[in-house]
Amino acid sequence: MLAFRDDLASVWSFEYALRDRAGRFSSFQSEYFARVRAVERLGKGGATLALISDHVRGHRLSEILAQAETYRLPVETDAALCLIRQVVSAVAQLHKKPELWHGAIAPERIIVTPNARVVIVEQVLGASIEQLHYSCEQYWKELRVAMPKNGTGQFDRRMDITQVGAVALALLIGRAIAVDEYPMRIGEMINGTWAPGASGKMEPLPVPLREWLARSLQLDPRNPFPSAVEAWAELDRVLRYSNPLGEVAALESFLKRYQPTVAMKAGALSSAPMPPRPTAVPRSAPPAQTVATAYNVATPLPAAPPVTTPVAAPAPPVAPHRPVMPRPDPPASTATSPVREEEYSFDYNESEEVDRDMEKSAGLPRSRLIAAALALVALTSGGTIAARKFLMPAEQPAAMGTLAVQTNPPGVSVVIDGKQRGATPLSIALEPGRHSLELVTEGDVRSVPITITPGGQVSQFIDLPHTVSAFGELQIRTDPAGAQVSVDGHTLGKSPLTAEGLAPGQHTVVLENELGSVTQKVNIEAGATASLMVPLTAARGAGASGWIAVNAPVDVQLYENQRLLGSSQTDRIMVPVGRHDLEIVNETLGFKMTRVINVSPGQVSTLKLDIPKVAVALNALPWAEAWVDGERIGETPIGSVSLTIGPHEVVFRHPELGEKRVVTTVTLGAPSKVTVDMTKK
Repeated sequence: MLAFRDDLASVWSFEYALRDRAGRFSSFQSEYFARVRAVERLGKGGATLALISDHVRGHRLSEILAQAETYRLPVETDAALCLIRQVVSAVAQLHKKPELWHGAIAPERIIVTPNARVVIVEQVLGASIEQLHYSCEQYWKELRVAMPKNGTGQFDRRMDITQVGAVALALLIGRAIAVDEYPMRIGEMINGTWAPGASGKMEPLPVPLREWLARSLQLDPRNPFPSAVEAWAELDRVLRYSNPLGEVAALESFLKRYQPTVAMKAGALSSAPMPPRPTAVPRSAPPAQTVATAYNVATPLPAAPPVTTPVAAPAPPVAPHRPVMPRPDPPASTATSPVREEEYSFDYNESEEVDRDMEKSAGLPRSRLIAAALALVALTSGGTIAARKFLMPAEQPAAMGTLAVQTNPPGVSVVIDGKQRGATPLSIALEPGRHSLELVTEGDVRSVPITITPGGQVSQFIDLPHTVSAFGELQIRTDPAGAQVSVDGHTLGKSPLTAEGLAPGQHTVVLENELGSVTQKVNIEAGATASLMVPLTAARGAGASGWIAVNAPVDVQLYENQRLLGSSQTDRIMVPVGRHDLEIVNETLGFKMTRVINVSPGQVSTLKLDIPKVAVALNALPWAEAWVDGERIGETPIGSVSLTIGPHEVVFRHPELGEKRVVTTVTLGAPSKVTVDMTKK
């Protein structure tokens, strides 16, 4: 149970957005995400708003990073990569679903289970946090929600990618990112992180991995990842040199060393020695406030016990530690206000049963560890072969190997070396050597090269795209439930319900209860499930809701009573029903105007803006043909061409001097003129 602070729950749209998002996630299921069961009002008079989710055994990544730093436990590169692979794969699964994103991915919402699996929790928070309309700086400093450095404040898949990049960087440096490190020092941290190379010596992170981090954190706005699907594909390419099984083993090894820390936290003395603290890692400042402070106190985060002198016992081998970026001293503004432990809201004290599970997992027989590693690699690599060779005595060499193939969905035809061998799930003995595996579905053949070793086992798990239906579905929910639902004049029943077999295109949905009726237009796509959530009565202490959609060729921000409502980057902005006096602003372009709009319950009111034009002069030396946004304007000099405010691409072409491109931003504040010298290179 995650309880929210009263000042958050009192934001009129916070609860509605939370419930709406929980409904959207109701049909999404993945082993990487904890199931959200309900949004409830608890306590006397329903005073406390709470999110109810399935409990996941394990430890939050934020706690693991904090304990690792406190107890000087290095997070080896391979262990970090194992966790990064899982996180990116999980978010990629989420981004394959239309209109789904997390919005608040952080170590506080990632749990590492006793069997070294990653589970992401509280995936419905992003939409409700968005209703706070904080600045990018506020979201990071107050809630530890990372936003793109040059973002507009919109919560979407781009924000998920930025947050995944921040989690990946924290794992690679072996500690949480400090409050004053993001976003200004992120580039320096990426370039300053070292790791053991192929030779075992400390080296900077490989250039492809640094470039992947930069693209994820969107340090270069010209080449970001549009979603986690592309980020996952690129990460798989970047890490093609790595050993997934070695990464799993490294993570298991880290958890074995981490377990004594957990035991010490519970008051027990560990019999395993703690690795010495590398001199390259400076003692850090107290941790800054995290996103956990956004919610009511559950249990104070316990203070770390002093490190005791280990008993005499042989120390396990520890991989070389990576020097990490030192955490900077806190700024003066925060040094005088240390964070109190009682401000944390998550209950980081997991049960003793969880600790016992971790101990058991750390002591699994080798055969079970190998099987777990194979399953984990198969799930996180999206089809990468996970092979493990079981050595036989020299006098009894194994002549055959084994191939196990599983698919989602099952029942896919399997062809090996051109011969039909059955359907998945399939286990078959093969001769050692290279083979060609083909999975045949309607209209598609997936080919995978495999190598079988004597006595070895190869496990293959592949997610295959489902056949796209010619029809779509519509999930319909109302607040309160029980409204009569009609689609295109056909009565279907009472909400909540799912309308199946809808043809692609626009459909009319009518929702009726004793308080009135609401009509909504919904677009349905083939093979996709759309979602509709409509409030039919007033929320507690507030009027019913509607939306404003902005149609403008440039980005604008909407203000009401000097309060930011949102921007045109958002598909629609949720507001109370009634009249709204809006101020529409783009400070960069010098644009400002006022509009009045009326919003109806459950309806989307579109605000279409006419952007003014400005005269722009174009000139080139000695002369050139001028093109603006792909349209030929004429030969320079051109004294005046009328362009809308905003960015434009101007191309100057000369038959002998070549071509020059200029991107200019036209504003209302000053006369615009674009001049180039074609003789200069």
